[in-house]
Amino acid sequence: MIIFKQKIIVIFIFFSLTSLSLSSINFRIILKIDNQVVTTYDLEQERNYLLALNPRLNEVDEKKLLDIAKKSITKEVIRKNEILKYKELNLQNSQINTVLEKMVNNLNFSNLQQFQNYLMSYNVSIDEIRKKIEIENEWKNLIYAKYSKSVNIDKESLQSRIDNMSEKEFLIEYNLSEIILSKKNKNNLIEVEEKIFESINEIGFENTANLYSISDSAKVGGKIGWIRKDNLSAEVVEKLKNLKQNSYSPIIEIGNNYLILKINEIKEIPVKIDKKRELEKLIMIETSKQLDKFSNIFYNKIKLNSKISEF
Repeated sequence: MIIFKQKIIVIFIFFSLTSLSLSSINFRIILKIDNQVVTTYDLEQERNYLLALNPRLNEVDEKKLLDIAKKSITKEVIRKNEILKYKELNLQNSQINTVLEKMVNNLNFSNLQQFQNYLMSYNVSIDEIRKKIEIENEWKNLIYAKYSKSVNIDKESLQSRIDNMSEKEFLIEYNLSEIILSKKNKNNLIEVEEKIFESINEIGFENTANLYSISDSAKVGGKIGWIRKDNLSAEVVEKLKNLKQNSYSPIIEIGNNYLILKINEIKEIPVKIDKKRELEKLIMIETSKQLDKFSNIFYNKIKLNSKISEF
């Protein structure tokens, strides 16, 4: 059970992560979140952090980029304040290295040193990255502790999907990015669709995810990586079946959210299926999705109770 929890949290953390130029620094306070102040320097650091992990943000105009950075740093401060109610942060946590390795691979670097050299070009230190990973790590641990017993997995449905798989076949895998929007927005579906697709056409899918998506994957341009076709719901598969590489789906209504998916790559893999292992993977994916939903709910609740002042 402990190993399963660690795997879930690492997956959960990675989808959550993806904020430093030292020019014209001044230390004017721009935000106060409860008892913690955020300065123009902090905002500049967050901006550069986001640019380092999402180079396509260079395509976004400076005002939008700073709005994204402000949203990102606000979330981080609120989460950190909540974590510190329960425990101190510990940068020696072994899960940090696991998430760092995933970052390095996701950005196509051969090793950690290459990644560090790249970060330096943005004035971002590896220690800053470690601090951010640790905040995400402890936040996910907190969410797991609070909500893991509320996760409801329909194992019969998942088992049915596994049973329909042959023992050996060509599997289709999609490299996907996502934009998740809350239905709480008072705009109707047509208005939401027009706004989001106009933004995608103007600044690209990744930058639109950074700007509008409520998922933690927004920090990495909505990237969620490789997912096998049989691990997706029938509704999602139907929306993706006629799409080609670099195209994106129409809006899909999923529970209380709207979902848009982009196919970055498609590949077919000949494999022999280990159905027991595949069921475990499906359970982990579904658990991670539900924890992500609880995370958003809990964060929004805390944010409402936080005293946030802008200057």
